[in-house]
Amino acid sequence: MPILRIADFNKLISSKKIFPVYLFTGEETYFLDTCLKAIEKVVNVDNLNREIFYAQEVSAQDILNALQTLPFLSEKRLIIVKGVDKIKVSDVTPLSSYLLNIVETSVLVLLYNGNYKKETITKRKELISNCIFSKNCVSVECRKLYENEVKGFIKNEFGFRKKSISYDTILKMLNNNGTDLLSIVNEIEKVCLFVGEKRKEINQEDLDLISGYTKELNIYSLSSCIESKDLKKALFILNKLLIQGEEPVMILSAISSSIRKMLNAKSMLEEHSMPVDQVASNLKIHSFYSSAFFSNLKKHSTKKLKEVLKKNLEADIAIKTGLLDISFALEETIIYMCS
Repeated sequence: MPILRIADFNKLISSKKIFPVYLFTGEETYFLDTCLKAIEKVVNVDNLNREIFYAQEVSAQDILNALQTLPFLSEKRLIIVKGVDKIKVSDVTPLSSYLLNIVETSVLVLLYNGNYKKETITKRKELISNCIFSKNCVSVECRKLYENEVKGFIKNEFGFRKKSISYDTILKMLNNNGTDLLSIVNEIEKVCLFVGEKRKEINQEDLDLISGYTKELNIYSLSSCIESKDLKKALFILNKLLIQGEEPVMILSAISSSIRKMLNAKSMLEEHSMPVDQVASNLKIHSFYSSAFFSNLKKHSTKKLKEVLKKNLEADIAIKTGLLDISFALEETIIYMCS
């Protein structure tokens, strides 16, 4: 069947019909996560019948063995393969062949984190194409939304929570958070909790009260923007923190902490060959943010991260000794990190 949009997938999954194979492809990690959760809810298996693989860490035979294993006290087994965008070329043909000879008692979920149209490896393109045209597979495009589409997304998310929001308030939320859906959903949940169940309308004053409700939250958002190299939003949050009176040294400390976390993750993954789940556990990264963190991690090299850490130290000294204007020093550091 042709590749589906998110809205079409939501209609399909609401019918509770289960297909043997699902392919989720796209750069919007929020949609990748929510689609996976929707499948997990419908298939509804316990941990004994659920396995997660990372494509670059296992062979196709490992995945096929898991698919051919009979479920234990359940109708189905759920096999999830993450990082299909990094799958080894030698593993493509066996997985493509599985589409023609599926196991009825297993559900295979393939997560391709990226734009499949930009795939340059012929074999991987072949796997995606086979999935899209297979009658046994549901393929879903989880692309990033355009700004105009995000406005509709915000309105719908408030609607699901039985809240209304004006167009001007939507624009304010968009200006505060950019088009990052995970950030937007977190903000929506926070403001709905803030106003309570009785009040149905969300206004700009509510956003002013809860947007960056604490400096700690804004510092966390700044770190997230730096990890994703979202320069425009990072500079916006930096300005907000300075207006709030946050100490520049504390901001630099938070940035340095974020860089060290990425360096530690790089070391565990590349030098010690640790599984992603173990790295996330060691660094205390919540499962909800794990996918975004490791996706963003690919945008940074170990060499550049070390250079950034050194530049942070130089900025710290420059600020403390008065050699540079505070806001200029911080902006220069963030621009260098996001470049």
